[in-house]
Amino acid sequence: MPTLTRLAAMVLFGALTYFLGLRYQLLFDDPPRSLMAGSLFLAVVAGFVGWSFVGPRIGRSYLRAFTVVIQGYLATLLLALFLYGFYDAFTQGYAMRYKDFGDAFQGVIGVAIAHVTRMLDRDFMVLLGGISVIITLVVTTVFRVAEARRTEY
Repeated sequence: MPTLTRLAAMVLFGALTYFLGLRYQLLFDDPPRSLMAGSLFLAVVAGFVGWSFVGPRIGRSYLRAFTVVIQGYLATLLLALFLYGFYDAFTQGYAMRYKDFGDAFQGVIGVAIAHVTRMLDRDFMVLLGGISVIITLVVTTVFRVAEARRTEY
């Protein structure tokens, strides 16, 4: 069921994750020329997670909402790595880089580990925590206001 909380979670997750994706790509030793494509993909995945996972689980508690937002970012990471790995396995397999499923699986896991290791940069994690706090405050406040309006009538 569509709610303001779900909409707020989707918009905030998508928009702030787009910014986060741009910052992540700057962590590469040789940043990609086009920063928009990867960040846009990440924003779409995050928007989906915000709508389907985070929005319905937000309640009145700020602390609980913060844990839901962190879980949402973990779900975004796992879903984005899975979709990227699926794409990479097919494109690299077509280019004959991977000979069989075992090679593709090892390649995808290796790329995922490289991404996660790169994300463990202290400044990036502080930025992620700050963004998580902002999303928590806004989405929980939207929930409280919408719930107060709903129960007022």
